[in-house]
Amino acid sequence: MTRPNLMNTKKQLITRYILINNIFINIKMTTENLDLAMLFKKYGSDKDRNGYSHLYSTLFDKIKNDKLNVLEVGIGTMIPNVLSSMKGYMTDEYKPGASLRAWNDYFHNSKIYGVDIQPDTQFKENNIETYLCDSTSKESVDNLMSGLNIKFDVIVDDGWHLDVAQLKTLTHFFPYLNEGGIYVIEDIYPGSNITKNPKLIRDIVNNNAHFFVGLLNNQCVIYKKPLDSNGFC
Repeated sequence: MTRPNLMNTKKQLITRYILINNIFINIKMTTENLDLAMLFKKYGSDKDRNGYSHLYSTLFDKIKNDKLNVLEVGIGTMIPNVLSSMKGYMTDEYKPGASLRAWNDYFHNSKIYGVDIQPDTQFKENNIETYLCDSTSKESVDNLMSGLNIKFDVIVDDGWHLDVAQLKTLTHFFPYLNEGGIYVIEDIYPGSNITKNPKLIRDIVNNNAHFFVGLLNNQCVIYKKPLDSNGFC
């Protein structure tokens, strides 16, 4: 009976380890080299299709390697006939949390949080955590934040695209945004009370810097830093 050559076996194991390690490194590098638009498309998010990649890259490219707490309101339920359902809007292959996965790859040193009211949106993956929370309810938001005991550096509201809901969500989550943090409201449609009367935003954020951007699906960007300005956005 031939004895196994231990030296060759050891070399083979080391070679396999290096090969597998290099594969993982290459996969990581490939993901990190994708720009934000590519990441949104990779995971099936509609953010690039809506034209939001340009703004987010402008806002976040310089901080994407920092250690941040990032929150997105609205994860994308596939339950039919409920508020903000993606059923019928996206293909049946769509999986809730597309944007969260894109944020996870983009903000690769950060913790990514998602909140929604539908149970099919809940999962835990890599640096992503999701929670059931009604952003239009102060009690629900305060209960969540009491448990998390953190503040956020970035908040994106992609929840219920109704002006009343967007204003309530801003009211409830803005206190949990760090100074110098960025809050973005997506999908402020033409005809919205927010579009007609932007003062509704200022009434909530006071003199913190903010502006509107977009031609159709408008976004409102709020920079949590007081600005001594007499101008009105």
